[in-house]
Amino acid sequence: MQQIIKSVSIALQNIKANPLHTFLSTLGIIIGVASLVAILALGDGLEQTGREQIETTTSVQMMSVTPRTVDLVNDVRVPRDTVYEFGIAEARALEEMVSEWGYTELLAQSSRVATVQDSSLAIYIQATLENVPHFTESELIGSYFNRADVEKAERKAVLTAPLARKWSPYNELLIGETITFEGATFEIIGILEEESRGAQAMIPISTYRQVVKGSNPANLVFKSRKVEDLPEMRAKVEDWLDQHYTEGKEAFSVFTYEGRVEQLSQGIMVFKLVMGAITGISVLVGGIGIMNVLLISVTERTKEIGIRKATGARKKDIVMQFISESVTISMVGCIIGWVVGVLGVFGLVELINRFTDFGFKAALSIGTVGVVLIAAIIVGMVFGTYPAWKAANLTPVDAIRHE
Repeated sequence: MQQIIKSVSIALQNIKANPLHTFLSTLGIIIGVASLVAILALGDGLEQTGREQIETTTSVQMMSVTPRTVDLVNDVRVPRDTVYEFGIAEARALEEMVSEWGYTELLAQSSRVATVQDSSLAIYIQATLENVPHFTESELIGSYFNRADVEKAERKAVLTAPLARKWSPYNELLIGETITFEGATFEIIGILEEESRGAQAMIPISTYRQVVKGSNPANLVFKSRKVEDLPEMRAKVEDWLDQHYTEGKEAFSVFTYEGRVEQLSQGIMVFKLVMGAITGISVLVGGIGIMNVLLISVTERTKEIGIRKATGARKKDIVMQFISESVTISMVGCIIGWVVGVLGVFGLVELINRFTDFGFKAALSIGTVGVVLIAAIIVGMVFGTYPAWKAANLTPVDAIRHE
């Protein structure tokens, strides 16, 4: 370790002695590293932006678990002998298990004719637990039923905005009114401003099973707080299914949108690899510049090398000195290139965002830091090896006599 520190110290002294010479030799490394940092930061930013877009425009954080009703045998759908059905107890057990990653809902749906203020319409009745507000970014006027309402099978309902508009142009006026179907009356306690759900009335699933006869089996829906948590949540749910059902997870259809995130990540990785390979040419040119300056250094310091070898320096000491100089020069160029690259890419992103509404961004990850650091060390070692070998193989007598 002391030998390495000493070699690095000598390398820094040589850099200080010829600052302009060193700067010109590292210019290629600076440009290459700056380009590499910019490409990787842009790639990370594109991936982050893409993930955010997917999260806000798709159900990529969602997972559904539905009991299988048929099996595929010889390409023919055959009804299953055993069809499992989820109850509130199973939903609560899973809710507790996955609460650190996200939310759980138990959903069942059927269509009925419902009446509000003597006006009857065909609507969808959706039975849920109390967690629907966590599954949507839409505004809720009024309130949603809570856990106690589900446990007590209260007759409360929340309408979607498209359904509410069919009964009143002013949604909030329906709060406090009643909706009737299947001979049961429910109090309307809220309006969910979500257009994608269509004409739906949501009621506690416990009440649904009491009131709606011949209802469809329920399925479980999960939502992770972060896209990255979805695989772990899925694994936990599948393990639970294996433990609690004879046929395990094979008796259920588990569906997620993870494929979209994987496609995005693969596309960004291809972008990084292709652009990284292009910018790697600059790093290669920088390495050749370092080798050139070290070869000149060997010629200029031949007498010094001869004296060192005559006074007991071994081949490996000379090799260590020149490789240390090469790596040190490469690291100096790497640091300068890193700063230039970061300032350049974030300045460019800020300029782009001033003239567009895209909301483009760049991001720096630990992986970017690691790639640049490893590249600098490899370039220093590879392109410093030949000059080091040439210096180490000089004979003391010829080196001392060199003019």
